[in-house]
Amino acid sequence: MDHRRKMLATASSQAQGPEFIVDRFSDLPVEVAHHILSFLPFKDIGQVGCVSKRCLELYLSYPSLIFNPSHQQRNNMWRRLEAFNYFDKFLANRDSNKIECFRISWDYHSVKFARAFNELLRISTWIRHAARCNVQVLDLDFDMQCRVPLELLPSSISACKSLRTLVIDFKWNILKWPSSNFLTNLQCLKLNRVQIEGLELFDKWIPCCKFLKELQLVYVSGIKRMTVISSSLESFSFVLYDRNPLCYLGISGEKLEDIHIQWQCASLSGKSLNIFAPNLKYLKWGGNLMDHQNLGNLTCLEKAEIYLDPKVDESDKIFEVLCSIGRSKVLILNEETMKALCRKSPMPTLDGISYLGLRTSSLTDELFPKMVSLLNGMTTLRKLCITSNPSFIRWRPLDAPDNSSRYNTSCCGSHNLACMHELQEVIIELSNGTNEWKLAKYILEHIQSLKKMVILYSSKQEEDVVLRKKPEMISAATVVFQKK
Repeated sequence: MDHRRKMLATASSQAQGPEFIVDRFSDLPVEVAHHILSFLPFKDIGQVGCVSKRCLELYLSYPSLIFNPSHQQRNNMWRRLEAFNYFDKFLANRDSNKIECFRISWDYHSVKFARAFNELLRISTWIRHAARCNVQVLDLDFDMQCRVPLELLPSSISACKSLRTLVIDFKWNILKWPSSNFLTNLQCLKLNRVQIEGLELFDKWIPCCKFLKELQLVYVSGIKRMTVISSSLESFSFVLYDRNPLCYLGISGEKLEDIHIQWQCASLSGKSLNIFAPNLKYLKWGGNLMDHQNLGNLTCLEKAEIYLDPKVDESDKIFEVLCSIGRSKVLILNEETMKALCRKSPMPTLDGISYLGLRTSSLTDELFPKMVSLLNGMTTLRKLCITSNPSFIRWRPLDAPDNSSRYNTSCCGSHNLACMHELQEVIIELSNGTNEWKLAKYILEHIQSLKKMVILYSSKQEEDVVLRKKPEMISAATVVFQKK
């Protein structure tokens, strides 16, 4: 008899008789079988475990665990209890098999019996079990009605040297930070919608965590001052909206290469931002300008995305920001930043930019000359990308009178747009007016170095695009009309 496992299956036709099927899955190496199972929902992996003894072994040794009850299980008392009992039994049966990733999604307020079932205690027990099984990634997504400090990070996990990534989303609840020497081997920490109790311990913990490479703080509330100092940190993200007492954010790290800040606040009085990251390569900054901001000397910057909402009198601040990031090879600006920048004269030197991206609602007559002023002097520009979002404006057909696009592109030459002698690629997204088309026409007629132009249009613009005549071209550029 063949040594390989064979399963007996009945053919669709009795005339064909029985048919033997080779079970190749059970003979696969454990790592390969686990990789195949990773494409299935966790509940389906449990069904695979019922097929054979070997499949059960693969199920119990599967390294990525997810506890995420369905909507019916969350809102029905007995189904909820059944889900907890099943997971208790599952963890007991899998014994000490290694856990690479453990994700728990749990809401405390779905049924009033959650406290009676000791769900919080049971979850803490699961986390302890994961720590004993050398868990590497722990992802906790909890939703509770009551705002109480959650001590869901038991002392046993502090000694878990295997944990590399900790992700916590507490839906605005309070996270009690254990101590300054908590999980000092951590490489990635992501906190979302939490209020930290013991912030002074958290501030002391960051410098003590010598292996921390990524830190994300999204809607971390209740902070008045935050100073992030790390000798190992490479990526930092900070997102904060609405009313919040935070008045100072300081970031310092010589290894920092990636910073993302989205700081939107109702009152800017007394707000300060200070960055020391001499090796920063990527900066993404959105929200408001502060009373004071110091970006430092960003000599290594390669890409900057600026999506600020400056006030009318903040042109000087925008000018300082652009001077700090002027060495970047890639620059992407939103409409508000560009308008504020163009109120300042003279413009900052941006002759090192090779890629310029402009995000606008529409290239209006007001915005057109400001954009031309921005492009003026960009002698190293190789790629230009202008995207529009005209979805909230009714599309104007080609044969309708164009009262919103009266700008004469002949002034492009007077602003020395022809100095962009290295421009090779242009992407322009058409909006409700004709200024985008006028700019595309001017570039095709005057920029000899151009190799490719892509014109993006919507389904409403398709007929009008077909009717437009292709302009005379000074270059041999490829022109592509692409429907969005």
